[in-house]
Amino acid sequence: MTKITSKRGRPTEYTSELATEICDAIAANSKGVKKLCAENPHWPNKDTIFTWIKNNDEFSDQYARAKQCQVELLIDELLEIADDSSQDILFNEEGKEVYDNERVARSRLRIDTRKWLACKLVPRVYGVKPEGTANLHHEDSLKHLM
Repeated sequence: MTKITSKRGRPTEYTSELATEICDAIAANSKGVKKLCAENPHWPNKDTIFTWIKNNDEFSDQYARAKQCQVELLIDELLEIADDSSQDILFNEEGKEVYDNERVARSRLRIDTRKWLACKLVPRVYGVKPEGTANLHHEDSLKHLM
């Protein structure tokens, strides 16, 4: 009787190809690692990825750069959310315009969450600065405009 073994479950072995795929995906969208792992069953689970970050300097650096890119996507989303007022106003039973307070509150929460993430992931760029100093990503390039 021949025993057939099949490899089941998620991979746990680090490869540079898989690491690059993971970091490229992180850099290209604003989803978290947990959600990305769920969408990519050929990836290891999030715990394995975090172990790689802890134990592998190369992957840790690559992951940090990917997260910095991801912050730029979050900043773009902040602008999109803030500028989208398309569903802020509803019509009540009398046909009068009223604000959809739940929608506005949800948008505020989405903005605040992204701002918090940006401050935590790239504090030197998006963190709280002492009063009187600029809090811009491209401070140096803006100096020549003044």
